[in-house]
Amino acid sequence: MRIAIFGSTGKTGKHVVEQALERGYEVTAFVRDPSKLTVDPESVRVVQGDAQDAEAVAKAVEGADAVISALGQTPSSQKDLLTVSADHIVAAMKEHGVDRYVTLLGAGVSDPKDYSSLGRKFMLGLMKIFARHILEDAQNHADKVRASGLDWVIVRPPRLTDGERTGKVEAGYMKLGPSATISRADLATFMLDSVEDDTWVGQAPMVTN
Repeated sequence: MRIAIFGSTGKTGKHVVEQALERGYEVTAFVRDPSKLTVDPESVRVVQGDAQDAEAVAKAVEGADAVISALGQTPSSQKDLLTVSADHIVAAMKEHGVDRYVTLLGAGVSDPKDYSSLGRKFMLGLMKIFARHILEDAQNHADKVRASGLDWVIVRPPRLTDGERTGKVEAGYMKLGPSATISRADLATFMLDSVEDDTWVGQAPMVTN
C-alpha cells in the first residue's frame, strides 16, 4: 500500500506517518519543513511544499494508492487552507486515478446525519462567534470532498489528547458530550484503518474513545 499523507509533521499527522510505517506502507510525507519529521527521512518519500500549491500536491499524490489529510489550521496558515487544499488534492487524485481519501476535520463540521441537540447547537454557536473562519474553512473542505466522487471518509473527532494508543475507538453519528475526547494515536489508527476498510466510505463519522 502506497499512501500520501498531508500534514505529516502535525500533532496527529506524525502518528499517522509512524503507524503507516509500522504497517509496512510506503509513505509519501508531504511537509513544509522536512526537519520536523519525527521519523527517519530515509524511511519515507518526502515531498516539500505547501498544500495550497497545486503542483506540489500533485507531485505528492502521484503513485499513491490512497491519500490521508491531517491538515489543520495554525496561527501561520492561510484562512482558506482547507478549502484550497481540498480543490488541489481532489484534482490531483482524479488526475492520477487515486480513489480513497481519508480526511481529518472536526466535530464542529456538520453532516446531514447528525443528531440535533441543544449542546451541539450551543457548541456551533460558540465556534461561529470565536472561530468562524476555521469552521467555515473546514465545512468548505467537507462539502468539496462530498461532491468529489471519490471514495472518501471524513473523520470528525472531539477534543484531542496526547494519550496512549488504546485500540478502543467508538465511531458513528452520536451525541458527544463536552467531556468527549480521543487520543491522537487512536485517531491515527482509525484513519489508517479507513484506508482499507469500506465501513465508513461516503460518510463522516464522529470518533471518540
